[in-house]
Amino acid sequence: MPTLHQYLHCPFCVRADMAANYFGIEHKKNYLLNDDAETCDKLIGAKMVPILEFDDGTAMGESLDIVAKLEAMAPEGKKLLPKVEPEKYTCHFDNVSGEINGLLFPRNVMIEQPEFATESAKDYFRTKKEKTLGMSFDEAFSNSTSYKERVEAALAEMPVPPLPAQQMNQLGWNDIMVFPILRNLTMVKDINFPDALDQYVHAVADLTKIQLYTDVAV
Repeated sequence: MPTLHQYLHCPFCVRADMAANYFGIEHKKNYLLNDDAETCDKLIGAKMVPILEFDDGTAMGESLDIVAKLEAMAPEGKKLLPKVEPEKYTCHFDNVSGEINGLLFPRNVMIEQPEFATESAKDYFRTKKEKTLGMSFDEAFSNSTSYKERVEAALAEMPVPPLPAQQMNQLGWNDIMVFPILRNLTMVKDINFPDALDQYVHAVADLTKIQLYTDVAV
């Protein structure tokens, strides 16, 4: 049985998790501590997740490569719908990437998650991501209102991807690219998704058995 090494909060890990769950591939889920570089180095020679480890001890990284591998392992006839201009959705994230990071990075360690089960794992993440933000997590969190307004404006302009129900309850490559960021934004308390986009997020979460953060949002 393969093992999917991952973090709960990582959008790249969500891609792999979506595919594994959707295809019904029996596998183990292993949530690494965020400061566990040793396991990653041993498996693929670099600290990155997700990692798909096979029974023979071989392993692979890169989320989209893992999704493609899982698709090849899927039951006959169960494939992802083709990728069709996902950038028409993802460009709206790109335009507010700094604001998204400002919202999510502090919340990642505020919410109870397995990869942050130790203080050293939290400290490792905080040190790294505060450098990316150019400010402390406390300062970024204090800017939540302005970040949230800009992200909500981008979500309001974003076209809504087709619901699974509109595609014979099938998952597509576009969903693999689009859903993980939307899912992570559910950790922001009271963030306003347009109704149709909110319906999409919940529908894909149900189809792929991915946990949303709505109940623990900060």
